[in-house]
Amino acid sequence: MKVSEKSNGALQSTEERREETINTVSQTQKPEGKNSGQQEPNEEKPNHESPQNGQSGRVVKEESKPLEKIQQSALNLESTLKVVNDLHRRCIQRENLLTRINELEAFEIALIEESDELESNHFQGCKLMIVDDKNRQFITSTSGLIKLVAQFIHNACLTKLGEIEANIVFPRP
Repeated sequence: MKVSEKSNGALQSTEERREETINTVSQTQKPEGKNSGQQEPNEEKPNHESPQNGQSGRVVKEESKPLEKIQQSALNLESTLKVVNDLHRRCIQRENLLTRINELEAFEIALIEESDELESNHFQGCKLMIVDDKNRQFITSTSGLIKLVAQFIHNACLTKLGEIEANIVFPRP
């Protein structure tokens, strides 16, 4: 059995000193019963450091503000990236619609330039063909029907273009 000396000069065994330390620690802990396992909502930890440079020995509350700011900035970054991706997708749709509109207009302009001035419908001599993935076909050469389909496609593209352009806006912070 090892023996160590107490501060008052009396001898004490190592086992007795351990028991004394355990008893001291258990007395400082909260007794089990009400609020066991629960922490006071506004419990603050005392500052055990000595006051320096004008600091008082007041109580210091632990704060997790830097962690909250990092989490908020991560959420803001994710939402910003989502908005940017959405705007990029809408810009691609806009470019595709503009390409279709320009192709249709260029086709009609070329037909008008080549057609006789006496013809009322510049789609005379054109064919409209619809083909599906099983190679079934619908073909017509009726110029009135082709003119209606071309106008419908042009108007539908312009309407969709207006909708997409109305949705391309930067959100306000």
